[in-house]
Amino acid sequence: MSQYPNRFFAREGVDPLRYAFDRKIAVHAGAGGQPLSREEALPTWQTLGNRPDTSSRRAAYINVPFCRKQCLYCGFFMRTLRHGDSSCYTDALLKEMKQVSGLSAVTSHPIHAVYMGGGTPTALDAGDLKRLIEAVRRLFPLADDCEITVEARAADFEEEKVRACVAGGANRFSIGVQSFHTKVRQQVGRTLNRTEVLEMLTTLTDLVDNSAIVIDLMYGLPDQTMTIWEDDLRTLIEETRIDGADLYQLNVFKDSLLSRAVNKGTLPPPADISCQAEMFLKGREMMTAAHFRRLSMSHWGRTSRERNLYNTFIRCGATCIPLGCGAGGRLHGHYFFQKRDLKSYYRDINAGEKPLAAAIILPAYSPLFRNLVGQMEKGKVNLTALGQQHGFDLEVIFSPLLKQWEQTGLIKRQGNGRIELTVAGEFWNVNLAQFLIDYFQHYHQEDVRS
Repeated sequence: MSQYPNRFFAREGVDPLRYAFDRKIAVHAGAGGQPLSREEALPTWQTLGNRPDTSSRRAAYINVPFCRKQCLYCGFFMRTLRHGDSSCYTDALLKEMKQVSGLSAVTSHPIHAVYMGGGTPTALDAGDLKRLIEAVRRLFPLADDCEITVEARAADFEEEKVRACVAGGANRFSIGVQSFHTKVRQQVGRTLNRTEVLEMLTTLTDLVDNSAIVIDLMYGLPDQTMTIWEDDLRTLIEETRIDGADLYQLNVFKDSLLSRAVNKGTLPPPADISCQAEMFLKGREMMTAAHFRRLSMSHWGRTSRERNLYNTFIRCGATCIPLGCGAGGRLHGHYFFQKRDLKSYYRDINAGEKPLAAAIILPAYSPLFRNLVGQMEKGKVNLTALGQQHGFDLEVIFSPLLKQWEQTGLIKRQGNGRIELTVAGEFWNVNLAQFLIDYFQHYHQEDVRS
């Protein structure tokens, strides 16, 4: 094999936590795929939808493309909610659910996790939220312990909506807090102040005793010093009774409102990668000391109610049935993406068609890559077992990378083909996972050519 590009190797002679690489090269590690023509997308879905799927990990994703307000950092905003949107969209989504509920790929095996995201699902009216969740439970073959998550914004999740979701059958709520610090959160688009957020979380935990409540906290936001980040963590640990939390690194998307504000000088720059690394370490230390259990590189659980099934399954390449305008999913080795234009979505649904915008054939070795990413998210990888499962000697294939990464303090090799990420490796997890995928693809291509 020819010499592989040095960009896959970490810097040497530096603190690996802060300086192993210049930047994070992806939000999530992946291997791409081959896009189908637009004309092929719907027939491919129809063919695959009629093929039974008995995967052990199955999920459904329901997208609600509305928000009351756009947050500066968000890369998922689609449209502002207008009068009449809630009932009209709910009606269309119920039609789509009925249209797919009889497919063999849906009915052939239980669904273990349903995630209602967006957008902001709780922008919908209380009655419509209840209708959607009840329809999910009625139309789909849910496992007895199916995790049904509703994403919510603290500012629009009033008691009436909470009770409607619980009555419908939701059992997990994910609240986008981002920061408890009033200035930090409000200047990026979150409207409530610190006291109001804490009051909302207290009310929520009082109302939903038998459901998991998790929040998102983000580190690296403009004006969020290390002192403020520590206070965010302390507030989470000491002043809430939530079941789990995601600690996310801020990603500044190109041409986002946040990027424009920083470029114009109306907001200070977010923390640089070195500071974000230190914030990652502080979060790890404080959550561990508070006896939260690690469920992934970013997710922590405090009680047994929090399982984080949907996110875990998706990272491991689970089947995912897409529902709603702008939704994405995965079925039988293909990604499917639904139309983001609401008028087109309504037109297709009323015509009885799946509103697909695109389909992608995943690489032949996608199951290997997803298993690899899933293990990396846990911080430990058994290369011997993984290689035997997929028919490759992964220790040999990855040997140059593993040797260099161990020397630079990103991993520890423990014998028997097992590796463990160091704290620095955890922070750079997405880079390491992506490099392994890219290196494998390069190695295999050269091996075939030879």
